[in-house]
Amino acid sequence: MKELRLEDVAVARGGAPIVRDVTLTASAGEVTVLLGPNGAGKTTLLEAVAGVLPLASGRLTGDGEDLTGLDRVARARRGIALVEQGRTVFTQLTVAENLRAVRRSATDRTVELFPELEKRMDVQAGLLSGGEQQMVVLARALAMDPSVLLIDEMSLGLAPVIVKRLLPAVRSLADEGCAVLLVEQFATLALEVADTAHVLAGGRLTHSGPAAPLRKAPDVLHAAYLGEAVSEPEARS
Repeated sequence: MKELRLEDVAVARGGAPIVRDVTLTASAGEVTVLLGPNGAGKTTLLEAVAGVLPLASGRLTGDGEDLTGLDRVARARRGIALVEQGRTVFTQLTVAENLRAVRRSATDRTVELFPELEKRMDVQAGLLSGGEQQMVVLARALAMDPSVLLIDEMSLGLAPVIVKRLLPAVRSLADEGCAVLLVEQFATLALEVADTAHVLAGGRLTHSGPAAPLRKAPDVLHAAYLGEAVSEPEARS
């Protein structure tokens, strides 16, 4: 899949509208970052894209194919993988067993991407550090060979120094041709690896545009977080 597109998407939870009128595109070879304050609807939106939640309205397409009516399994077969919050490893299994639960050949790719795990393959995943567990979760998602990778708050509960280690790996995945849609709380760090940035506030997009200018425009980012619709910032020297 070269392009995942959301068109006027709305999502509800328990009958209450959470996300409204979201239109965005995640393209192969790019990191598309979705920023916003807590409670803005970012997780809800990712879960709707993955098929965990239904769309209340709007359309989801992959390379022009309508995916809206497909369930989570069918979307996964189309190449959409979701990395959920919470570092959901199988704690009683070793690192190698966690990876082989998805695909037997996963360990080689994991060591290539996260060499820190090479000596931890026989360690129970529950005994790993938070950062190492997140590496396992990412590697397990990659073992599914996705064309679209949805990552929800990868940094949750992790120190910024660990996040700085993980984000370049995400950038590498995009450079290899994956379309990455990343929800992230560390906006400044996420923007460093992103191509495109969207800000969701109050369930609506308040900013969409290239990530590069936004890195140098904290005032624009702040306004978008407050729910104020803003125009694309000009590049600043």
